[in-house]
Order: sequence, then structure tokens, then C-alpha cells
Amino acid sequence: TILDWEDELPEEDFGLAEDKCDEADLVLALGTSLRIIPAGQLPLRAKKFVVVNLQKTPYDDKAELVIAAKVDEVMNDLCSRLNVTL
Repeated sequence: TILDWEDELPEEDFGLAEDKCDEADLVLALGTSLRIIPAGQLPLRAKKFVVVNLQKTPYDDKAELVIAAKVDEVMNDLCSRLNVTL
């Protein structure tokens, strides 16, 4: 989902996202600055989260791992290592 600064989040969808993050062992925050609140705080709800982003985010210090790289390169490498074909 693409979010921008001016749009309200649909309550039902956001509630579901909160529930899923609460249940998650790991959240991948891919290509986001995590600066749009409250959506940007969702990864913090998971047991662990990983940030893949070229720029720093406000939550890098809380992340289990920060990968400063292009998302498509990281995901291609991950899929290759997991033997997943897209």
C-alpha cells in the first residue's frame, strides 16, 4: 500500500495491520522512511523488524537489522538464497 501525508488511513485496514504486526515474529519494512505516522510505527509492534532502505529511518536503532541497499536487489538476493522464483 502506498501512503501519503494527506490521506487518512482506512480504520478497518489499519486495525487489521496492527493485529498482524502484533502477531508477527518478523516484519520487513521495505523501501520506506517510516515517517508517516501512525503507519510508520507498525513495524515496532512486531517481535522483530528489519529495515531495508537507502536512507536512515527514525527507528533504525530499534531494528534487528538495517540494510542500506535497494529493495529490489535485497529481495532478489533473498529469493535466490531461498530458491524462490518470481
